[in-house]
Amino acid sequence: MMNAAVAKRYGQALLQIGQEKNSIDRYQEDLKLVVDTIENSAELKDVLTSQTVSIDEKKNIVKQIFADKVDAMVLNLLFVVVDKNREESIADIYSVFCALADEVRNIAYADVVSAYPLTEEQETALSAQLAKLSGKTVKLNVSVDASLLAGMVVTFGDKVYDGTVGARLAGMKNKLHEVQF
Repeated sequence: MMNAAVAKRYGQALLQIGQEKNSIDRYQEDLKLVVDTIENSAELKDVLTSQTVSIDEKKNIVKQIFADKVDAMVLNLLFVVVDKNREESIADIYSVFCALADEVRNIAYADVVSAYPLTEEQETALSAQLAKLSGKTVKLNVSVDASLLAGMVVTFGDKVYDGTVGARLAGMKNKLHEVQF
């Protein structure tokens, strides 16, 4: 992130307003639209980050592009970001906003690396088990790594659950070393 503290302040402020106005989902969709539009237009990105384009010109461009597409509060956020010359932080603000919104929605994420693709039933069962442990709705980010041979590694919060064959063999090896003959 460009400036995590700045992005966090803006993200928290917009989230708080979104909670008060019951508009978190709308603001998230609007910010995504803004970020996608900027990322997909090199010309817009160059104009917004240019030091030679005046703040008033940038705000006018932002207004022309987004006024009829995003909520007034998101548009005002963009104006403040432009006023403070923090245009490069818009994507970071969106990322922080999404993370904070997920906290409010009681959603957590787990990274799962499996030796083989998981079935839908396996994913559902794993998600349910992690939800039971955490009390949150859990969404999985699943990837496949054939080098694991069998099993999976689940990273959830600050914990890593290693259920791979390699980890089990290492555990057995350690137990065998502990046995006294």
